[in-house]
Amino acid sequence: MTGTSDDGTGAGRTDDAGEPAGLGGTAIPDPSRGARPAGRWRSRWRDHAARLRDQARERANEWWPKVRPLLDQFRWSDEPQPAVTIVDRRVPPALLVPAQGQVYGFVVRATFTWSSDAVRPELFGWYVDYFQPLATQRLRRIAARCARETPPHRPREVENALYEALTGDDAPPWRYERGEVAFTCELDVSVHLDERVRRLLQPYWDRRIALECERDLDRRRAEYEEERNRRGPADQDAPSTSDRNERPPHQREAGAGGESRGPGGRSGPGWRVPRPDSPVEQFTPLEPLLPPPAPRPPRSAPGPRSAPAQPGEKASGDPEHPGPPDH
Repeated sequence: MTGTSDDGTGAGRTDDAGEPAGLGGTAIPDPSRGARPAGRWRSRWRDHAARLRDQARERANEWWPKVRPLLDQFRWSDEPQPAVTIVDRRVPPALLVPAQGQVYGFVVRATFTWSSDAVRPELFGWYVDYFQPLATQRLRRIAARCARETPPHRPREVENALYEALTGDDAPPWRYERGEVAFTCELDVSVHLDERVRRLLQPYWDRRIALECERDLDRRRAEYEEERNRRGPADQDAPSTSDRNERPPHQREAGAGGESRGPGGRSGPGWRVPRPDSPVEQFTPLEPLLPPPAPRPPRSAPGPRSAPAQPGEKASGDPEHPGPPDH
């Protein structure tokens, strides 16, 4: 069956295979398609697409039991999830509020603790960054009101006044809301001296600390002197039992008179044991040096040997009954 164009000339007609036909109804082959007809190409492409579809379906059936448990973990369920409170602690730069006279000031350091259970973790930091300037400005306003009439060298008064001011409507925790999200903020505040005021007060405090040390030393000296006066002269000279036990062995042998035996067993006033409260330093005297040994007499030269003694003679060679001396 051949098609005919609207103008009736036969141009644009096609045969049953889909090839364009000429004026006489003869099919004109398309040189770009080659000698094969287009119907065979279409059937081959359909078969190839069907095979790819079947392979993809088989692969999906194999992998689906393994992938489905993982997808269930990321699926948003309609059941209400348990509330999880997220907490973040921020430490902004120190605040400088003016003191009395508007020349010096006080340094206010604060720590803000933010918490919420109605926001997702990925959005928590964004909300904290949004609310942090509001809380810092609110604290600065309250601190400036408390420090306006306080001298710059009294930070403790400002700190007490600041904690007293954090009551009523300004009592922590502070609450901030944006839409359906609500945040709470806890405060931890401390007030410190300005560095310029600290340098001015340092010589004063150095002198005051030195005077307090001297006063404490004088008080201890007075107590010590009072304790000595309370004890009698006999108590001062007689060592106590605890003092006697703490002494070295050669000093424990001392009698009640205060004498002790020194090295070598000597005793006497020279070896008197000082009292425990005596300022004299206790020491152990050294042994006295012994005199050097006397030199030995020089050994004499040996003389001539004498003849052996005969019976009746002495060892010196003289007869037992010597004769009269020679004249």
